Amino acid sequence: MERHEDRIVKEGAKAGLLGAAAVAIWFLILDTVNGHPLFTPSVLGQQVLFRSRGPATGAVMVDAVVAYTFLHAGVFVLFGLLVTKLVHLAVDQAIFRFALMMTFVVFEVFFLGVTYIFFAESAGLFSWWSILVANTCAAAVMGYYLWHNHPSLQAAFRAAPLGA
Repeated sequence: MERHEDRIVKEGAKAGLLGAAAVAIWFLILDTVNGHPLFTPSVLGQQVLFRSRGPATGAVMVDAVVAYTFLHAGVFVLFGLLVTKLVHLAVDQAIFRFALMMTFVVFEVFFLGVTYIFFAESAGLFSWWSILVANTCAAAVMGYYLWHNHPSLQAAFRAAPLGA
């Protein structure tokens, strides 16, 4: 029989990887439409991991793309673990249902803020709406996965959405 903690880790990792994939696919589509496939992970990899003040924007740096992809997936897995733990707690405790809703808002604002504060050099390269769409896609995919894996959470929300 699978332990509760093992289930949270498996679900959290899967939810996180689904969220990471949603963001990666969104930016791959956006970059491809703009004629520069893999532009986003190349620039972010150069800035975040290689500390480049002036990232190369003319050509994709494969090492930056690979390194950033691993970092991106890892961060999303950690976020997936947090959200999955909240889902498990939200089944029985209404305060955690509220925390799930607030997590979405904080998730959106945090990533927009991080992008513009820490990566000011590339602020002109990434529009706020593209980041908002990417994070909304990630939240939707992760939420859909967790929602459909937890009928008891659905029942808890129907009974007392935010602890009413």
